[in-house]
Amino acid sequence: MIDQGVTAALAARDALRSTNGDDSHNSGTGVRRTERAAHECTYTDFLKCPPLPFKGTKGVVSLSQWCERMDFVFHISNCTAENQVKFATSTLYSVALTLWNTHV
Repeated sequence: MIDQGVTAALAARDALRSTNGDDSHNSGTGVRRTERAAHECTYTDFLKCPPLPFKGTKGVVSLSQWCERMDFVFHISNCTAENQVKFATSTLYSVALTLWNTHV
């Protein structure tokens, strides 16, 4: 009895997944729905994650934690490789910013 109920529920769910039965997801209009294009990361998107500021005075452990957090923020915000350095440097301040500015 339970098996029949589960089977019926799964069949109903599968029927709702495609309104025209051919799994084209076109709702019977003949036009297939397209997947949304990936949104390119903006600086505002990047700041919403929020990235950790980096001062550069607490040693290698702090640097490692900052790098890990930045990788996570870049991944979550879909940040392109071209923007990663630019956005990451905006989180530097104090000694780290001075060091960056002297080498760039």
